[in-house]
Amino acid sequence: MTMTTRRAARDPRRFAREFARLATDRATLAVFAVLAAAWAVGFFGVVPIEIWVLDYPALVAAFFFDTLAANEFGVRETAMFYPTLAVFGYLQAMAVVAVARGLRRRFVESGE
Repeated sequence: MTMTTRRAARDPRRFAREFARLATDRATLAVFAVLAAAWAVGFFGVVPIEIWVLDYPALVAAFFFDTLAANEFGVRETAMFYPTLAVFGYLQAMAVVAVARGLRRRFVESGE
């Protein structure tokens, strides 16, 4: 490993650039759209509500922060739920894309 690659690996801005690249990627937007659609069709009863298992991490975080806001800060009941659901749904989509890329890099590109 050369001095330049060691310096690049330790660059603190690298994480911010990769995070921004992942957040604005088309794959992340597509996964977020699928997660939002899964929530919507379950909410409106088009398919059974069990479809929400796809959105489980985002729903848990949204319920937690909504309950925290209502109990500790007196915010009315659902004022925080939908914004936090959107934020954590997007973070979940970013995590799904990051894991998928890592698995692809590990298994497909290595030739195993």
